[in-house]
Amino acid sequence: MPPVSPHPFATRWNHNSHYYPRIAAAVPPGAALVVDVGCGDGTLARYLARGGTPVLGIDPDADALPVDEGSDSTARFVQGVAEDLPLADASVDGLTMVMVLHHVDHARALAEVRRVLRPGGVAVVLGYGRVGSALDLPAEVGDLLAHRWHARGKTPWEPSVALADPDLTWRQSRRLLRTELPGGTYRRVPMWRYLYTWTAPL
Repeated sequence: MPPVSPHPFATRWNHNSHYYPRIAAAVPPGAALVVDVGCGDGTLARYLARGGTPVLGIDPDADALPVDEGSDSTARFVQGVAEDLPLADASVDGLTMVMVLHHVDHARALAEVRRVLRPGGVAVVLGYGRVGSALDLPAEVGDLLAHRWHARGKTPWEPSVALADPDLTWRQSRRLLRTELPGGTYRRVPMWRYLYTWTAPL
């Protein structure tokens, strides 16, 4: 029997929720507003809102959005698209975008990230790429091994969200992010994901 994992999403685990604690740790402490773009059913938004952080989840699919949780909740949800966020300029302290870029117009969505983040605000983008050359194959093998290791003792979870194959290679994804959000940190992380963290210039 695989050991029981202490991961906070052990009962709702997939290659995205595995990184939710790491994403949350990158959000500036004391943030007045955090936005989760492409929030889906709101699982990450609610996690980011623990402890009272105000979080706004935005998703184009009205049917996927959670039911209004009332005034006691610090997580709110509205319909909207990544390319035209319903937010004022420089109004957001933290922004998360998990598996969104391959569904949208990349440049327009990342331009919106630049627009809405306050100086010093932090954006965290989790995404994936496709194999572009033989140079990507060793990482693919590592991803498979990492999946087998980290999945032990966890319950697989597949939320009802739109799925799409990656439209960019790993190298193209890295180039895109470094071009549109210059100065950020790109990491190819285990289990077919990259993590890009960007701080808006002061």
